[in-house]
Parts: sequence; structure tokens; C-alpha cells
Amino acid sequence: MTIIRNVLIVSALLGTSAAQALEVDREVLPRITLGGRVIGTLDATDLDSDSARSGTINSEDSEIALRMDKRLYENGVAGATLSFREDADAVHFANHYVFYWDENLNVVLGHAPLRNTLIEFSTVREDDLAYATHVLNASSQENFAQTHGDVASIDWFPQPNHAFGVSMNARSDDAGMGIDGIDSMGASYIYAPPDTLRYMTRVRRAGIILDRQQTRVNGQKYWMNSWITGAAWNLNDDHSGNWSLDAQLIRNQGVDAAAKVLENHYERARRASSAVVASLHYTARPALLTRWQAMLTVASKEFDDVHNSGQWSLAPGLTWRAGQGVDVLAQYVHTEYGSALGGGIDRVFQIGLAFSLEARFNDTIGQRNSILNLEHGYIR
Repeated sequence: MTIIRNVLIVSALLGTSAAQALEVDREVLPRITLGGRVIGTLDATDLDSDSARSGTINSEDSEIALRMDKRLYENGVAGATLSFREDADAVHFANHYVFYWDENLNVVLGHAPLRNTLIEFSTVREDDLAYATHVLNASSQENFAQTHGDVASIDWFPQPNHAFGVSMNARSDDAGMGIDGIDSMGASYIYAPPDTLRYMTRVRRAGIILDRQQTRVNGQKYWMNSWITGAAWNLNDDHSGNWSLDAQLIRNQGVDAAAKVLENHYERARRASSAVVASLHYTARPALLTRWQAMLTVASKEFDDVHNSGQWSLAPGLTWRAGQGVDVLAQYVHTEYGSALGGGIDRVFQIGLAFSLEARFNDTIGQRNSILNLEHGYIR
């Protein structure tokens, strides 16, 4: 019996070793994508809205990003994205989220960009015209909280260029509204051909987004709706000299109970308003190599039931591509305010340089989007 028992034990150990030998290495090296952008501008300012602010050397919006992903056993790709960005002289976790995508789905869970704008306009920085390009956060005064939050989103692609999406979000509440947990949600339909075809299709991007967020007025919670719609078009079919037009409308229905006070972001976010932005671009691509782009952007916002509450901006700009990932930038922004917003005129002239990179290691996986899509771009 002892001999039989020993034989069984040895057989079991050999079987276990054989099974382990057949097991695929669990620690398969993921694909690693390193990306980022460093931007520096010299800002000359003449601001009636902030007379204490003077010219400065500005490195805000510089960001470094890392994405790691693996192909799954059955289908699809899963991974994580982590990035840091400078904003208001502080470094933030701009993005830290996990994701899954396959041919028909894209899932994001974590801290990521909010779906509160449809068109990316070619300003030097993402928040240069945020008052009109984004639905503002009704519970926050901070600039960064207007564009990022905790996000759970699912996009369904019934066809490659068409996406239907739903999302739930937890926006920042630094204004002390006492809004905890999931405080906003949304739904969207977006038509977007691949970036590789952006000079070949008539419509580059179009869609509609519903953004619902919760806020508190006089101790009571309210939900407010904002509708975003817009499109980006190619105006000609000349790939070497491209004319394009971007336009977006945001209709914020606001909260009727909110006071007619417009001193900061969250108070303006709670008032009913309409914002329109349009941008005309000319992109020079001799020998189909993008070299420079000139743009002219006009933005306007008006609040309902508040006299003299208009704000409008005119922003011409120029981007010259000196080399792959190296852009020389110049922009002037002229903004005028109605008396309800304090009145006056702001003038900002910026000139600077941006360096971008995207490098992939162990690249054995296709991709839906470039990691640089997480960052604000200059040439469309």
C-alpha cells in the first residue's frame, strides 16, 4: 500500500508540473504607448476682467501620457491610461481610467474628459474659449473641472463611422454644493470618419449631445439640461490647400430658480444661455505634407433674462509645423463683455512653441484612437 501511495503522489506531482508547463505565461508584456505635449508661450495681456494680471511665460496644458493595453483571449482590447497635466500652476491627474474596446464597443471607466463639447476648436489652449465651447460645471469654479471628471461611458458603433453613447459622471464639487456621487449623465450620437480621411470626406464630424447635470440652488437639488450640436465640414476637395469650417451651438436650459448672478463659472452654468462658436481654417499641405494652418474663430454667448449679459470673442491664429511634432504657434484673442459680466475688453496675444510625441513599444495591436486625441490639438 505504501508503494502504491508513493506512486500516486509522484504521478500527481508530475501531472501538476505538466499542467503548469502547458499554462501560457500570464504576464504577457502589454503594448505601451508613451505620448505627450510640452507647450510654452509668451503671453502679452491687457485685461479689464483681471487688471492685476500681466504678461507671463505660460506652460499650462503641458501633459505626459502613458497607455498600456493587451489583446484579450476571446475578443477586444483592454488596458489603462494615465496622464499628468499642468493647470493653474499645479499638476493634475488629467486622465486615469481603464478601458475596453472592440469592433462595436468602447467602454471607459475612471477620470477622463467629460462629454460636454462636440467640436475641438483650434485655439492654442483648450480653455481659451471654454465659456462658449463647453457646458460649464454647475458645481465648480476651477478651470480644470470644466473639462474633466469621473466618467463611466459606453459607445456603440453599429457602423464604423457612427457612434451612439451614454455616460454617467461625477463632476468636481469645489463650490460646496453638497452634490455627492453621480451628478450628471448624458447621451450622444456622433458621426466621425477616421482621421486618415479628414481631407477626403465632406463632413469631418457631426452629432448631437445631451448633457444633464445636477446642482443645488437655495438648498434644493435641480437637474438641468444642455444640448450640444455641431459639425465640421471640408469646403473644398483640394488636399494640398484645404478650406474647412467648424460650427457648434450649445443651448443650456439652466435652472429657473437660480439667481441672476454671473460672477463665476458655476453661477453662469446655472443660468439659461445660448453659445455659438464658428471657426474657419485654411491648411497648406504642399506635396500632401501639412506645413501651416491659419484660422479665424468667432465665439458668442448670451444669457436669457439678464440684460447686457453678452460676451463675444474674435480669435485669429496661425500654426506653422516646423517638423514632425514641432509646432510654432501664434494667436490673438479679443473678448468684449456686457455690463452684467463686468464690462470691458480683454486682449491676449500669445506666441510660442509646442513639442508633441507618440511612441509605441511592443506594438502588436491595432488601435481605435491615437493617445494624442486625449490632448488639445492645433491643426485640424
